[in-house]
Amino acid sequence: MKTIANLKMPDKMKALVLSEFGKPLILQQVAVPKPERGQILIKIDSSPINPSDNSFIRGMYQTKKVLPVIAGFEASGTVVASGSDLMSKRLLGKRVACLAPTDGNGTWAEYMVTGKNSAIPLKKDVDTEQGSMLLVNPLSVMAMVDIAKKGKHKAIANTAAASALGQMLNTVCLDKKISLVNIVRREDQVELLKSQGAKYVVNSSANDFKHELTDIFSRLGVSLAFDAIAGPMTFDLSEALPAESEIMIYGGLSELPAYIHPGKLIFERKKVSGFWLSEWITHQPVLKLLYIFHKIQKYISTSHRTKIRERVALVDVNDRLYHYLEHMTAGKILVKPFE
Repeated sequence: MKTIANLKMPDKMKALVLSEFGKPLILQQVAVPKPERGQILIKIDSSPINPSDNSFIRGMYQTKKVLPVIAGFEASGTVVASGSDLMSKRLLGKRVACLAPTDGNGTWAEYMVTGKNSAIPLKKDVDTEQGSMLLVNPLSVMAMVDIAKKGKHKAIANTAAASALGQMLNTVCLDKKISLVNIVRREDQVELLKSQGAKYVVNSSANDFKHELTDIFSRLGVSLAFDAIAGPMTFDLSEALPAESEIMIYGGLSELPAYIHPGKLIFERKKVSGFWLSEWITHQPVLKLLYIFHKIQKYISTSHRTKIRERVALVDVNDRLYHYLEHMTAGKILVKPFE
């Protein structure tokens, strides 16, 4: 193991451990991990709470992780130690955005070991807190835009559109001249997105929601819908979309199965598929990913900064986790392990 010169590493660290799905996380003192060849040790600065974190903690997220395990999927921090190989050592001392390993401990701890390829050095004009949100949401947005362009979709739609991801997708689509129908659940969210330049926003709580959705999909030629909710929302999308359209489900905020009438699949040749960022990444060329990472950092250093509404210590995460899901529009909650 290689460390930053003259840096004394502690033996123990604070971490939030998941011992049983559906139960509160437990704040524990655990050993600071040591990176092996091809790995780096990151001193965590910030880690956002994402809907996927809630799904994982409740046992609703498919993963290779074996309990007990430290929670948290993405973060930012400084590489303080590495394996002895050249590529890992080159990251020593650098600020990075990082993902937790798919089969190991996560980011809600003072330190985390991950693979050298799961960390992206941050540019000087990207602050560390914004960098903690570099990968999951921004990369998902860029992937969605890439899918839409490759599929030659004239217009697309997105549910839970007032979330941090939804707001970012709206601004990127505006930049790239892609017609986007934003589907939200409250009138204040309609006003929020319109204040950010959104042209098409539909409120699912309105009495005429289904009629309005069908009308706007028809007028714009929407043929691809990204769905973060599932349940009855998938059914409503499938009813409103024209024949031969596709729904890509990337979340399950309703915590219900995705509903669709079989006739839509049989006679109208509509498709329902899933979008999982981790799987999408594996099919992209390295040079393409490097270009996307460059674009994302440029975005978040200028007009695509994510609003941060609260910073919490590890001890407060259990209290704030579920509250965040009910108020995602208000901004991100960052976990700060050293506070």
